[in-house]
Amino acid sequence: MNPLLMSALLIVGLAVFGRTMYFKIRLLMALEHTNRADHITQRFKNMVVIAIGQKRLVGRKREWASGIMHAFIFWGFCILIIRSLTLYGEGFIQGFQLPFLGDDFLIGYLYIGLKDIMEGIVLLMVIYAIFRRAVLKPSRMHNTWEAYLVLGLIGILMISDLLLDGARYNLIVLHHNPGDLHFFNNPRFGHEFLWTPVSVGAASLISGMGSAATGYLLVAMFWLHIITQLIFLNLLPTGKHFHVITALPNVFLKSLGYPHERSKVLDLEDEAAWEDESLGLNHIHQLNWKQGLDLYTCTECGRCKEVCPTYTTDKPLNLLDFNDSLKFELLENADNLIKRAALAATIKDADDPEKIEGIKAAMAELASKKPLVGEVISEDALWACTTCRACEQVCPVTIEHVPRIIALRQGQTLMAEAYPKELNVAFKGLERNGNPWGIGYDKRADWAAGLEVNLMADDADVDYLLWVGCAGSFDDRSKKVSVSLVKILQKAGISFAILGTEEKCTGDFARRAGNEMMYQMMAQENIETLNNYKVKKIIAACPHCLNTLKHEYPQMGGNYEVIHHTQFIAELVASGKITLKNSLEGSLTYHDPCYLGRYNSIYDEPRSILQSLSKEGLTELDRQGQESFCCGAGGGRMWMEETIGKRINLERAEEITNQKVATLAVACPFCLTMLEDGMKELNKEEEIRTQDISELVANNMA
Repeated sequence: MNPLLMSALLIVGLAVFGRTMYFKIRLLMALEHTNRADHITQRFKNMVVIAIGQKRLVGRKREWASGIMHAFIFWGFCILIIRSLTLYGEGFIQGFQLPFLGDDFLIGYLYIGLKDIMEGIVLLMVIYAIFRRAVLKPSRMHNTWEAYLVLGLIGILMISDLLLDGARYNLIVLHHNPGDLHFFNNPRFGHEFLWTPVSVGAASLISGMGSAATGYLLVAMFWLHIITQLIFLNLLPTGKHFHVITALPNVFLKSLGYPHERSKVLDLEDEAAWEDESLGLNHIHQLNWKQGLDLYTCTECGRCKEVCPTYTTDKPLNLLDFNDSLKFELLENADNLIKRAALAATIKDADDPEKIEGIKAAMAELASKKPLVGEVISEDALWACTTCRACEQVCPVTIEHVPRIIALRQGQTLMAEAYPKELNVAFKGLERNGNPWGIGYDKRADWAAGLEVNLMADDADVDYLLWVGCAGSFDDRSKKVSVSLVKILQKAGISFAILGTEEKCTGDFARRAGNEMMYQMMAQENIETLNNYKVKKIIAACPHCLNTLKHEYPQMGGNYEVIHHTQFIAELVASGKITLKNSLEGSLTYHDPCYLGRYNSIYDEPRSILQSLSKEGLTELDRQGQESFCCGAGGGRMWMEETIGKRINLERAEEITNQKVATLAVACPFCLTMLEDGMKELNKEEEIRTQDISELVANNMA
């Protein structure tokens, strides 16, 4: 077509894009290191399924239509990359084709057919997307000019390419190919335009144009497509649509083996860390590069806030704004962060102590002085989070919100001592008696009186340790769950024991509240006790205990096989060690605990037990499974009052009462407390019984 013009456009467009990307990548590299280079095969699989396969969009029933829309636009772009390369080549060589995609190969015909149909589909999806934004206006979405601009550019790309092929068709078929244009025509596969029905349809719209006008249109559409594509390419890194570039690497680099990045085991003995406020996340330069990539990748789709139990109950945590605020702070400090990282790289080559101190002083000057909490993120927003992970579960690009929140809380608790003062009672209870209730530790095994439960101190030669947990030991309602679980284990002939007064809180709530010092103290004491008894297998009735013992204690040398009581009961039923009577009267529903479901992917076992118990089967809640709605107690919120907006447990209790069930089954002591309280507030506690699964099983064993 015009090699000089094509060269100029490519040089300018790619140079500007390269400069922008170079700056963005340098900024990421200036942030703290974190290792995401392991398990390449699994990472590639995640990228294919989640990012390329659009699993979290297409697979989400609530938004199937919008998910399909977005997926087809994305898939269309992936397919059209080959077309773009062909057009760039066409700018230099008329009739240019990529290897194996010419008219001598069936794959070439298959590609032009697929490309043609996908362009039509993408155009329809763009029209639907504009209609959805302008007319349907989902409340979770921000209607910005950028969104309409991007959709408009995508539409131009599709229309220009279809009209380009349509004009080419008319010149070849109607005007006898005056310019000797290249087209596919192979005796085995037929004429090119037999494979491109959408382009032929576009050709019919302009069939009244003469040969010269059609030729001008072809040239205009060619350059319009190229210029639009380069403008679009350079627009992407400057706004929320940067995720078009970063989504695949962000999914590839997501956490493995645990839903998100585990909290660091902070070195609390490091005096320098206390001095430079690097315990927890206090300033923007303390982000790691993967957290920075998360901020780049936010699509601003609003799915996170839509499912967030705090946002939906009118609290000030809006994760979309939360991400944006951190991103703007990151970009505002970009130049200093890059300079600071460059200085840090020179320290390893410096051998003069005075020079090293000078470099450190210069780095300190370049570090952000603005505290994140209070000036970038509000305190109320930070402490509203229940760490339920609903936001992370629906994020189509696997952004990890919760680790940042916990790190910010660590900074507030350890460095600023600015945590909610109502947590003091629970913290003191942990410190003095090893439980947040503050009840004397010597009473921890009182619930088991008369049950003939063995203590590890008396006989540690057992198959399982039953980890009772603080709620199961001290909360009057949860003690009944502990008793029921013991009855089940004894009925099945399981060899087990408890720690009794030697058991302490796992420290889960302390860590989620940012008190890493208290968490480490609890964890170290428990691990020492467990390792002393050579414990290998643990049964836990509390998902929070389960999660901490299973996923976080290994960081400190505590490696155990931990199983939730619903999993263990399901195994007992399956093996015939206990038999359940299908005798539970009335309708039954189940509330998925966040730390059992979204943190540990335990969904099926509780349901299999309940299906075996109930005559009427299981009635699912509207928000269930991976999208279960939080009870409001996680993340340390069990020990804080809700003073803003509607109570989360009440929101969930109302959803449950709308199902008109007779029994609500739970599998977590926090959920049991919160939902029973919700039923009482609605005066439904007599109408709907709230019971742990172990209680239902104990009362319905043959």
